[in-house]
Amino acid sequence: MTFLAGKKILITGGTGHLGSALVHHLVQNLQLTPTNIRIFYLADTPTKSLMDIFDLDLFPGDILRLEDVRRAGDGVDYVFHMAGSTTFDPQLKRRQWDINVEGTRHVLEAFRHSSSIKKMCYTSTVNVLGVPNPAGSIGNFENSDPYSSRPRLHAFRSLEETLAFIEHVRKEHASRWEKKIKIDYFDSKLAAQELVQRYVREFGLDVVSVLPGTSFGPYDFLIGNGIYLLLIYQGQMPGALKGGISAVHVMDVAEGHCLAMEKGRRGERYIITGYPEDNLSFKDLFGIMADVLHRQFPDKKIRAPKLVVPSWAADMGAFLSERYARLVGRPSLLSRAAVRAGSMPLFFSYEKAARELGYRPKRTARQAIEDMTAYYRAQNLFESRGRQVDS
Repeated sequence: MTFLAGKKILITGGTGHLGSALVHHLVQNLQLTPTNIRIFYLADTPTKSLMDIFDLDLFPGDILRLEDVRRAGDGVDYVFHMAGSTTFDPQLKRRQWDINVEGTRHVLEAFRHSSSIKKMCYTSTVNVLGVPNPAGSIGNFENSDPYSSRPRLHAFRSLEETLAFIEHVRKEHASRWEKKIKIDYFDSKLAAQELVQRYVREFGLDVVSVLPGTSFGPYDFLIGNGIYLLLIYQGQMPGALKGGISAVHVMDVAEGHCLAMEKGRRGERYIITGYPEDNLSFKDLFGIMADVLHRQFPDKKIRAPKLVVPSWAADMGAFLSERYARLVGRPSLLSRAAVRAGSMPLFFSYEKAARELGYRPKRTARQAIEDMTAYYRAQNLFESRGRQVDS
């Protein structure tokens, strides 16, 4: 019996990949009552990732409206704040900042003024930690720091600068602020993480943070990280960048969130990743994807990208892609921020989560890709030509 039994739970971003996986874990594995799970999601966006679960408390709204967030938190005991924008499209830079930073502020404010909320679990990312030292090693909280690691992936040089920048943007005092941001997703999530830690320090909120690796697996109806799988299926992945990621099954991430909510200490951060061998270069990751796709679609020509594209060449292609996208008014499929992020080996360890939470991954990266492929096939998402929602 889980400690969440009989409690009212709010999940922001509950129709996204991680959010949907968490809902399925709570209902199917932990046997929680669906009516006790409130799903806060952007109004007029798809909820099909949850279509097999009945009687959920669906709550459409906008994370950028504080009143919506406060109403969503009424009578809630525990909050999983998972809503966020993961895009690398530079045209969505301001909206991404608002969702990731100001949206998080709204959830924290709702918690601060709530008489019912007991604890919050915030979904961060390993990408707030910077490049492990030395580059290519397995990162943890001792050898990874966004302000001192080299090469630097974040725009900010200190905690104080990050917090000051958040307030400048909020008050519209930052001149040409978008120019300062390096990797939109990384910087906005770092800012949000620092905002969370500030609320813990100043207001004593019981918030724990989960820093997942790159998740794959079922319920990715809005096509997030599965875009790699989709592009390989469509024969549109010409090569791989030289970096790599910590791949993890989305259901392991869901379990990690529940362990953090139950056992995580106030203000602490926990890395949730897959097996050590699932710290994969993009070339190896794409090789697994191509192999899984070939086995699932034996009559279709599937090629694993074998070329490792030099960063300078990828950056040039990204520059042209950004210019073209802006010219024709379409999303940018390749950006310079994505190239910069994908050129670094960003590998991390879940050792702290194992020690303090009892977390262990149960599924391999290959199984995650197999489960994602099966889900995409069942939902006919391989015929999709882009994300269903990209904010």
